[in-house]
Amino acid sequence: MLLDMAERAVRQAINLGAEYADARAEQLHSTFIRLTNERFEQAISGVDQGLGIRILYKGAWGFSSTTSLKLKEIKVAAEDAFKTAKATSKAVKEKTIVHHMKPIKDRVRVKVRQPLTQIGIDKKMELALHFSEVARNFSLKIISADLIYEDEAGQRATVSSDSAFILTDTSRVYVGINAVAKEGEKITSCRERVGRPAGFELFEQVNSDEVMELAAKRAVGLLKAKPAPSGRFTVIADPKLAGVFAHEAVGHCCEADAVIAGESILEGKLENKLGSEIVSIFDDSTVDGGWGSERYDDEGVPTKKRLLIEKGVLKGYIHNKESAAKLGMKPNGGARAQSFSYRPIVRMSNTYITPGDYSLEELLEDIDKGFYLKASRGGAVDPAKGTFQFNAEEAHLIEEGKLATPLLDVSLSGLTLETLHSIDAIGKDFESDVGFCGKEEQSVPVGDASPHIRIQNALVGGRV
Repeated sequence: MLLDMAERAVRQAINLGAEYADARAEQLHSTFIRLTNERFEQAISGVDQGLGIRILYKGAWGFSSTTSLKLKEIKVAAEDAFKTAKATSKAVKEKTIVHHMKPIKDRVRVKVRQPLTQIGIDKKMELALHFSEVARNFSLKIISADLIYEDEAGQRATVSSDSAFILTDTSRVYVGINAVAKEGEKITSCRERVGRPAGFELFEQVNSDEVMELAAKRAVGLLKAKPAPSGRFTVIADPKLAGVFAHEAVGHCCEADAVIAGESILEGKLENKLGSEIVSIFDDSTVDGGWGSERYDDEGVPTKKRLLIEKGVLKGYIHNKESAAKLGMKPNGGARAQSFSYRPIVRMSNTYITPGDYSLEELLEDIDKGFYLKASRGGAVDPAKGTFQFNAEEAHLIEEGKLATPLLDVSLSGLTLETLHSIDAIGKDFESDVGFCGKEEQSVPVGDASPHIRIQNALVGGRV
């Protein structure tokens, strides 16, 4: 049914005069649970369904969506999108074109053993309570363990006038916990997350209790931390923080819509050396079990393992059909939308730095005084200026090649290109993390990954 509805919407758009059209129809069962201080603030389960239709007419876009899958409402949505495109075409100065693809027809399935739709919300709420208890039972110093559980399962259909006729059976589940510890007047917190395209069996495949307990263990450990000095030091970033750097500081600069808009420092820098020759970075939608993985993007383009930086040299951007046409390149499956209610835009998937040759001990041994930074609790990035600032969840002073005093309130900041040149060693380990990326009021699941990396002369901020 979904494919039929999407195809009818596209056919209606072409009959109205569209030069290109694509439609996405969805029917997804979803659950959202928020647990705070052992109290369920939200526990919602239901079906989200609808269709979004995007139309290109005389170089201008029009978009409309409907929460109904009835033919009458779909026809109205197509007409509304066409009217918007037609009205906009009279005002736009630069006409939009898209790169047309070869026709493709496919059915994609995420294999699951325990379908999420067969697990009642009561069992999911019990699981959330259990995870919270695991964290709180770690120590009497844990005063709260707040948790979010999310899942979705169902079907998505993608149809385009040039290429795509794709039906996807999807299933994904996520749990994130934030453990808060207190001793006297001192309060600390740490988070851990688990997520994968899977069914409820995920919690048998991954030692989730251990992950939840780790959040509590890290929060309690921070109670012993001391204020950090500021200045320029040698820094080792753990895989989570290094992965955030790859995503936020590099990946966003490689999104081709930002490049075209003049909002990326990487504009016009293809084949230029941007950093150390030991640094290679990919954005890969094909990672098996990756939180940001999909076989096709939301324009129906096959996704790829996209090489962004190879041995310090900029090799590529992340594209949708529009950006590829504007830059004379090929689409590489980088168009994503939060749901049928949103238009597809250029987005990352799983962004990572490739491993090197060093153990953590080897990275540490040459440092007389420096910092070891772990994970991230947020920050700020400006792709146009090429600046970043991340706040580490944990930190340790490094003294004479050994991890020493735990530290509080430590940030890493700098210039993206300068930092890429300052990476002088990369670990041979490799870890991934899951999260959500926001852009233009849309949030999509993404993965970050990296080995440990060592950065020379990095700007570290802390309390004086």
